[in-house]
Amino acid sequence: MEEPIIESFFFSPTNLPPEMMEEILLRLPVKSLKRFKCVCTSWRSLISETLFTLKHALMLEASKATTYKKSPYGVITTSRYHLKSCCVHSLYNEPIANVFEHDGELLGRDYYQVVGTCNGLVCFHVDYNKSFYLWNPTIKVQQRLRGSDLETGDEVVVNYGFGYDESEDDYKIVALLQQRQQLKTEAMIYSTRQKLWRRRSSSNTCFPSGVVLANKSRSGIYINGTLNWAATHSSSSVSTIISYDMSRDAFKELHGPGSCKRGCFTMTLGDLRGCLSMVCYCKGAKADVWVMKEFGERDSWSKLLSIPGLTEFVRPLWISRGLVVLLEFRSGLALYNCANGKFQYPVQDSLSGCRDAKVYVKTLVSPRDL
Repeated sequence: MEEPIIESFFFSPTNLPPEMMEEILLRLPVKSLKRFKCVCTSWRSLISETLFTLKHALMLEASKATTYKKSPYGVITTSRYHLKSCCVHSLYNEPIANVFEHDGELLGRDYYQVVGTCNGLVCFHVDYNKSFYLWNPTIKVQQRLRGSDLETGDEVVVNYGFGYDESEDDYKIVALLQQRQQLKTEAMIYSTRQKLWRRRSSSNTCFPSGVVLANKSRSGIYINGTLNWAATHSSSSVSTIISYDMSRDAFKELHGPGSCKRGCFTMTLGDLRGCLSMVCYCKGAKADVWVMKEFGERDSWSKLLSIPGLTEFVRPLWISRGLVVLLEFRSGLALYNCANGKFQYPVQDSLSGCRDAKVYVKTLVSPRDL
């Protein structure tokens, strides 16, 4: 039950111009906004508006590159048949991070695949009914996406992605279906506005030919209105990046850094503070982490750091101003300090064997409003 509204005798927030009031509230974290809904009826009405929650979420997403104080971000991950989360701030500032289990809030014990996160919403796929769900772990609201069931055969490899098309104010799921014995790739796009899938063939989406998507269990990385997957050319085994522009409804190739080709046997994509990142494993001796500072600009790739002696799968999830990187391993999460080359493990058995780890921003966006 919400607390009653109490308007102070000494201060009436309604005296502020509406535009100024909104600008102030948009810069507050979710925890404060929840409290301030009880200040007066006008604040409660404004904070509850769908447009306000979207503006608030977009501002927080845009602030990834500059946030350095107690960040309003969390990490969501699957671990066996469980969904768990922890705060980025807790991972960096507590010896043992506080981990939350969310099984009771969702469907119970089942296999969850985290497809992606955007504007505080977590999209996940449930194995048993082949359906997709949107869930906001901050406000504990989840919604099954009507008409989202997607049946695929055993001979089809599927790579998913989830993001927001700002041009149409539409959250979309992209499924790339690739025949195991062929190089033909087909795209299926689900719209939360239309509540249906539409099939797109290779010819009318200009999907690059002769390309094999890598890491079939890994979802596309959402950056600046695009979804991005690691891939290789079948004829040459040269690594590449397949990028889908959600507003233009088109695919194209992005090139990795030119110096990260010789001796690099694989690569992993990620999102570091709103920039596309790539990990190259070089000659089995080290892992180089690169960042594309200007999305789509090949010359803007910059090597951020090298981690010696690292040959297993790793994806960077977050980086602090002190160059301490939060990494996802197959065995769990770890912090790597670039200054001294040491690893720290802020979570132990509670997140062992985690997979599909994603950073999400804490917002008030409700999946039931879509």
